Amino acid sequence: MSVHTPLLSLQGINKTYVMGDVLFPVLHDITLSVEAGEFVSILGPSGSGKSTLMNIIGCLDVADSGIYTIGRRAVVGLGEKDMARIRNRDIGFVFQNFQLLPRVSAIENVMLPLLYAKAPRAERMARAMAELERVGLADKAHNLPRQLSGGQQQRVAIARALVTRPRILLADEPTGALDRATGAQIMDIFRSLHEEGITIIMITHDHKVASAASRIVHILDGHLYSAEEYAALEQE
Repeated sequence: MSVHTPLLSLQGINKTYVMGDVLFPVLHDITLSVEAGEFVSILGPSGSGKSTLMNIIGCLDVADSGIYTIGRRAVVGLGEKDMARIRNRDIGFVFQNFQLLPRVSAIENVMLPLLYAKAPRAERMARAMAELERVGLADKAHNLPRQLSGGQQQRVAIARALVTRPRILLADEPTGALDRATGAQIMDIFRSLHEEGITIIMITHDHKVASAASRIVHILDGHLYSAEEYAALEQE
């Protein structure tokens, strides 16, 4: 009899930063499972530990203790080379401030992860254009980022995150640098991607943005709570 394995699993994750002689515990016994195709929002205020949690999920930082697996592969304890491979192959990143290269076109920005993956140029071009079409920006493929609006730049960033066909799309405050109307358009794209079956984990402080997800978990003072646990906590 086979045992079901979630796409992503965190069990007992702890993280403490050391500054001189002072210890700053940031994450406390974090446990979270995400199924393939789920859209999960991690909702919390500034200073709650959500950025540290995102960095650990995204293999940009390592936990001090606990178990982290993607599929059946253990992440905790891997070296930097293996972590980089997971970042490039399994996780697509969407950041608050887009992080596009300013001197190259939209399509070249989208192609970049495939360059690291050593894909042939013709394949890079074709896949990048397909992702720009997916986010409605094929007609802007040769524009520089400064020739695009903030919402268009974030669409390019989403296309770049998708071009490697990652197992997980990890979005950090994806509407944080946008006005509300443009942010709503970006969230429509995330809903559409979720409907296509893409697994999305989104970090946000915005309740309205978080509500686009199929499941919300709350982070507060480094502790993770289900929606039910958080509601009970608020009533105490």
